[in-house]
Amino acid sequence: QRRLIWVFFLLILLAPGFSRDDTEFQHLVLHPDPSIGKVYVGARDHLFQLDGLDGLRLEQEEQTGPVSDSKDCIPPVTESNCPQARRTSNHNKLLLVDPKGSELITCGSVYQGTCQKRSLTSISEVLFSTERPMDTQYVAANDPLVSTVGLVVGLRGGERSVMYVGRGYTASQPPISTRHLSSEPIFSYEETAKLAVAGRMSEYDHHFVTTFTRRTYVYFLFYRRDIKSSSREYQTYAARVCLDDTSYYSYVEVPLLKIIPLLWHVTEFLRFCPTSEGEDLLGVFSTRVSATNQNPLDGSALCIFHLDALDRRIDSIRDLCYTQDGMLEDGREVAYIEYEVKSSSYPCGSDHTPSPMASRVPVVAKAVWQTFSTHLTAVAVSVRYDHSIAFLGDSKGTLHKVYLGQDGQVEVYANVTIQPNSPINSDLILDQKGAHIYIMTKASVSRIGGWIDTLSWVNQ
Repeated sequence: QRRLIWVFFLLILLAPGFSRDDTEFQHLVLHPDPSIGKVYVGARDHLFQLDGLDGLRLEQEEQTGPVSDSKDCIPPVTESNCPQARRTSNHNKLLLVDPKGSELITCGSVYQGTCQKRSLTSISEVLFSTERPMDTQYVAANDPLVSTVGLVVGLRGGERSVMYVGRGYTASQPPISTRHLSSEPIFSYEETAKLAVAGRMSEYDHHFVTTFTRRTYVYFLFYRRDIKSSSREYQTYAARVCLDDTSYYSYVEVPLLKIIPLLWHVTEFLRFCPTSEGEDLLGVFSTRVSATNQNPLDGSALCIFHLDALDRRIDSIRDLCYTQDGMLEDGREVAYIEYEVKSSSYPCGSDHTPSPMASRVPVVAKAVWQTFSTHLTAVAVSVRYDHSIAFLGDSKGTLHKVYLGQDGQVEVYANVTIQPNSPINSDLILDQKGAHIYIMTKASVSRIGGWIDTLSWVNQ
């Protein structure tokens, strides 16, 4: 094991990389064609295009801020219509690739979270931008501290793509929406779909963690206040909607909970990962987030939720809502309509319930690994030779290499510091062939190759 640690350390030390000390790296994506090998980094006031086949050499850089802006003003922002505007940094909120259009989608925190399309060949080539956006084209949260997640999905027939977006509360924008990418108005949720919230969105205070697609569904992972409980504490949820559902009639959300051996309440992040046992959610839960304090205490637990089990629970909630008014035979209510949507005309049990369904019963998972000295911030999983190897990043800049056995066995094989006291970004990415892993901190991006050779020592 000591030999493995030294090999892993040398791989880190000799890995090609790119760094800057005048900004903060925030998102990372790869070109969909591995033979091209381009890497894109979204940062505060900057956008970078790197050559992944040439040691992460900087190819292009675009400055995206600071700009004159105010959260209270509608773009275009001018001195006459927004005298309170100040020089404001533009934080990268979304960085996504649309393979069908060969486009890079970038959304910032300024100008009410509007987005641009850029060429994957050259980020300096702006393919779409709007100077006078409608309010339905405000995409990302216009606050650097409020979460935004997104996903580009090609619809059936392959002719067009849409973008699913989840954003935390900053204004009256819907927490979840589907956005146009191939038809006018670009980036708008007009005539697509959005999650209806009849109550005050600030009461729920969504914090989105990730979104992904699987089979014919899109999933959103987030935590929010449980306003149905007396404590109004934050609770983690998984939501699912059908890919071709233009009305969100299929929307169901289910609480996720880890309860054994300690009570960990709110997820720091979740990642959809293939493992040796199938397709799972690897979630990192913090020790405590309260209704008055949103900063987690020290400590994290790694939990595994099996997606097939989650799907079965969602299907059960949907069926109970349609066939038994959301009630079990013993009279307990397990399915209900959330977000204070008045559904007297379409309650649970109707042919169609155009209202968000929710479960009162959580899906529960056990912690497979936990730490009390740091926060886990990132996870990537590789399956080789029927073994699952997890790479876990933490808030102190350390990368942990962990073996996840099928029988619940967990063993840490190596701990290597990437950049001291600089958290590893959640965009911890394996390339398409699983030959390299990209590791990003606030000021550096590294690409490690050759680490798969070390997996042969797992059982030695």
